[in-house]
Amino acid sequence: MSDDLEDLPNIGKVLAGRLRAAGVTSPAHLMRLGDAAAFRKIRHDLPEDACTHTRLALTGAVRSVRWHSLEADLRARLKEEAHA
Repeated sequence: MSDDLEDLPNIGKVLAGRLRAAGVTSPAHLMRLGDAAAFRKIRHDLPEDACTHTRLALTGAVRSVRWHSLEADLRARLKEEAHA
C-alpha cells in the first residue's frame, strides 16, 4: 500500500489535506481508524469541511471503491449521518 493518501479512491489533494489536518497521515492510519472515526475527527477539527461528500468519500476510500459505487441504502445512511 502506498504511503500517499491521494492514492486512495476518492481522496484528492483537498480531502488528503483535511485528513492530515485532523491527524490522519497515511492510508494505513485511515484503514486502522476507519471511515466513521476519520469523519468524526474531521468534524471535530474542521467542522466546516465535514460534509456529505467527505463522508461518502471516506467510506469509499476504506472500501477501495469510488463512492458512486456504494450501495444506495448505505449512501442514504451516510448522508443522514453527515447531517446529524
